Amino acid sequence: MAGLFLGAVAGCGGSSINTGPATSTVSSITLSSTTASLKVGATVTLTATVLDRSGNALAGQTVNWLSSAPTVATVAAGVVTAVAPGIAQITASVQTKLAQATITVTSDACPVTPLSLNVGDIHTLSATERGSLCISGGTAGSEYVLIPFKGDTIPTTVPLTFNATGTVGTAFSPVLLGGAPGVLTRGARRDLTRQRAFEAALRARERQALTPMLRAHRIGIPLSNIVGLPATPTVGQTVQMNVNVSDACLNPQQRKARVAAVSKNAIILADTAAPAGGFTDADFASFATTFDTLIYPLDTAAFGVPTDIDQNGRIVIFFTPAVNALTKNTDTGYIAGFFFARDIFPTTATGTQSACAGSNYAEMFYMPVVDPLQVYNKYFISKDSLRLQAIGTLAHEMQHLINDTRRVYVTNANDFEVVWLDEGMSHLAEELLYYRVTGLKPKNNLSLNDVASTQALVDAINNYQVGNLSNYYDYLSAPEVHSPYAPNDSLETRGSTWALLRYAIDQSPNASSTYTHALINSVTNGQQNFDAVFGAAIPGGLLAAVRQMAIANFTDDSGLALDAKYSFPSWNFRSVLPALSTSNTFPILTRQLTPGAPATFPIRGGGASYLRFGVAATTTAAIASSSGAGAVPATVELILIRTR
Repeated sequence: MAGLFLGAVAGCGGSSINTGPATSTVSSITLSSTTASLKVGATVTLTATVLDRSGNALAGQTVNWLSSAPTVATVAAGVVTAVAPGIAQITASVQTKLAQATITVTSDACPVTPLSLNVGDIHTLSATERGSLCISGGTAGSEYVLIPFKGDTIPTTVPLTFNATGTVGTAFSPVLLGGAPGVLTRGARRDLTRQRAFEAALRARERQALTPMLRAHRIGIPLSNIVGLPATPTVGQTVQMNVNVSDACLNPQQRKARVAAVSKNAIILADTAAPAGGFTDADFASFATTFDTLIYPLDTAAFGVPTDIDQNGRIVIFFTPAVNALTKNTDTGYIAGFFFARDIFPTTATGTQSACAGSNYAEMFYMPVVDPLQVYNKYFISKDSLRLQAIGTLAHEMQHLINDTRRVYVTNANDFEVVWLDEGMSHLAEELLYYRVTGLKPKNNLSLNDVASTQALVDAINNYQVGNLSNYYDYLSAPEVHSPYAPNDSLETRGSTWALLRYAIDQSPNASSTYTHALINSVTNGQQNFDAVFGAAIPGGLLAAVRQMAIANFTDDSGLALDAKYSFPSWNFRSVLPALSTSNTFPILTRQLTPGAPATFPIRGGGASYLRFGVAATTTAAIASSSGAGAVPATVELILIRTR
């Protein structure tokens, strides 16, 4: 069968043709077509145009042609001949410049019996099907989603290409609109941008400076109070506190702090250099009560009780303009407060511990001050806004404090928790705060109506949970290149890790605290820690949980009747997430597989893609896959689900 004539140059599947001597420097090569789909026996002719630096065509060049898979397609003088079903990359090169075309070869009749699934069936492609998949449309037509999932922890991406023959567009739309676009505000997520960058750098400094000290120490909590304060201080007493966040243990920058409030679980310190018009002692006392009655019991119930190295039975909360000064007016978000692990190490070496001279030697947090005259920046000019922001910040940071202090002094671990799991648990703490404030419960498949039926509920989700939802929204927008366990601290990673922890807890039979306590009270970290805690409920541990979650990302609340392990019991994301955007759509990235339009994209460990296609009634379609010039790696599963 003759192929479409696009022009001829010359060459063979590894040969070349000399059309004359080179006359100028070659800058690039273009091909008349970069993709083509052929039946076995058909041909297509590719034309290579050689260009100089000005974009002018150069005559008299030697063009070399090469096929990556001659058993699939050969090339001779630019003429590509389809040999057998599969994918081949055709390369044209001149000197060091090259151009490529992807050729998908299918047969007039599938070489095997076409695959036929029932609606809702989930099928992992076999080795034969991975190379060339044949699917029957049945008597009424059918639709599918193909999910490539990279089931390893390798952070580097691999390229994938999928070519379709005989497919049609999809009509099935597993998208339930929230019905109230823009009800949820993403402002809190924007503010996290600056916070996340700062926190990532802070955690990096901690791990570089403090991990060797952690590995050197042995269990033993010394009897010592925070430097300069009795165990139960009185309002008005002062103490010097180091606020240097650039160095963990060196170059302390001392600030004078005054005791502003003392409660059962908190000592509130106020920097004496704070601008006028900020919190009064009565405000600080009220804040301490909120910490006692809300934040402290919430986090300790979920993660365990922190240590008490300063022997005062309380957490120090230091309000200082040193935190305000970390944010400039030009920043797109602000730093809302932090925990610094250097403060849990002693200032002088003991028989059981190394020293950190810059430590304040207390379980403590650093918080910004009210700045009504904008001495430092445009943020935190209001008492009410800072008070509200501080609640969520402390719930988040309290998990870090509990996690690190118990690793150093209780479990005697040799390492801090890895960043993705540590941050994921802190974002889980924010979600737990949201439940506590609203009275809502997990495992109730919360819809938009459940979380936004009153203004109080709208305010609560925007104050305490919208950051998690927004981060997960952005992860779903690019799931191929993001992952719950990616070795970075991006907001997309945080969103997917929070969703993973919520998913894993909901898929496990015992109370939530059973698993969050176990994650904290561990001497391992990262994947090993996750596997030990959730492996019994989710056989296969982390990789199995992320695989199941990758399917649930698409199928949950879509109307498909699937096993409960492919669902998110706590959240109806298809109802809630659209309210974060004025477009009012579910954000998951999907790609249509149609003839002549290959889908090419990178995918990283823990990443997934969602390729949709239909097959018309009484016809057969074929899907071919490749990675670069070779086969899709075995670590990339190809999971097919019939959706209609």
